[in-house]
Amino acid sequence: MFERLHSSRRRDLRPSLDSLEERALLSAGLPHHVHEVRVSADVIAAKHDSNQPRASSPSITILNTVSSRGYRFTNFDGPNAGNLAGTGTMMNGIANSTTVVGFTIANDGKTLTNFTANPPETTKARLVNINGSTTAMVLGINSTGTVVGTDGHGNAFSLNRHGVLRTFIPNGGSSAMAFGINDRVNIVGQFVTSTATPGFVLVHGGTAFLTINAPSGPNIVNAQGVNNADTVVGFYVGTDGQDHGFIARKSVVAKGTLTAVADPTIPAVSGEPGATFVFSQILGINDFGIAVGYYGDSTGSQHGFIYNTHTGNYTFLDDPNAAFSNGVEVTQITGISNSGEITGFYSDANGVSHGFVATTHAA
Repeated sequence: MFERLHSSRRRDLRPSLDSLEERALLSAGLPHHVHEVRVSADVIAAKHDSNQPRASSPSITILNTVSSRGYRFTNFDGPNAGNLAGTGTMMNGIANSTTVVGFTIANDGKTLTNFTANPPETTKARLVNINGSTTAMVLGINSTGTVVGTDGHGNAFSLNRHGVLRTFIPNGGSSAMAFGINDRVNIVGQFVTSTATPGFVLVHGGTAFLTINAPSGPNIVNAQGVNNADTVVGFYVGTDGQDHGFIARKSVVAKGTLTAVADPTIPAVSGEPGATFVFSQILGINDFGIAVGYYGDSTGSQHGFIYNTHTGNYTFLDDPNAAFSNGVEVTQITGISNSGEITGFYSDANGVSHGFVATTHAA
């Protein structure tokens, strides 16, 4: 349900990233108000001119292009990506302008580099620096280039293309993370209180938050994405202790209703005999009601899906380069644009993560 307040996202990723996200969520309490500052050169464009050598500009490294089930995947590494297990490139969202956002994890397992890019159009990248934090995470982006995430010190933030940084935590919370933003500049995320970790919606231009509570079980809700019709998607922890997807439609927000999404009936996957469903997470949605996410199975593997909110149908899709590492393979689809372009990441045989953007062959 939703409550208006006046005044863990916890994606099951590789263990090293999990600990980073938990540390960000559980940081010591900070002021519970909206704070806005102008950040000088926090967003650095990768532009070249005659006085600046190309080597000094940030870029992505294209690994290959491969096709699967009607999609063409462009696989890549971001700036400063590590090449050891538990490191690499994590892409977290895509705008309708087709710009993607994410971060890399260095070989020390803790230093993050945030960036935006637009593969396969260009290999140029745009670094995003949140007050010099090496633990900040950029997790969502809209078509005007405003990004959202966590500053690495317990605050959710938004940073627009003019360099204005806004940090915030809903009242009553000790920390927060922002995961999604639409073109109307409405922001969704999760915050921590003394008794729960509910989701939130921050409406553009306001300071009041809508709180999204779980329908049952522990009150743990992760609001991950929001489209321009203000349909929110994400996941919550059920009475079974596992994650399950949800949709919160604009028409029922005032009634305090969160609609649980039926778990997928998972397909047989080569190399995972007898695997059974464990959890699912919905991470993004476009204006046509097409959502994306992934599910986890009993082998510990994770597989991507596309979910049609109108028909309830799932389409399962993994990056063809995903490979087993210690018996586990990973593909997460984290965002989808109105043109149907998707983004996310996969892990290779060495447990290193790599980003991808995929388009349909007809695109």
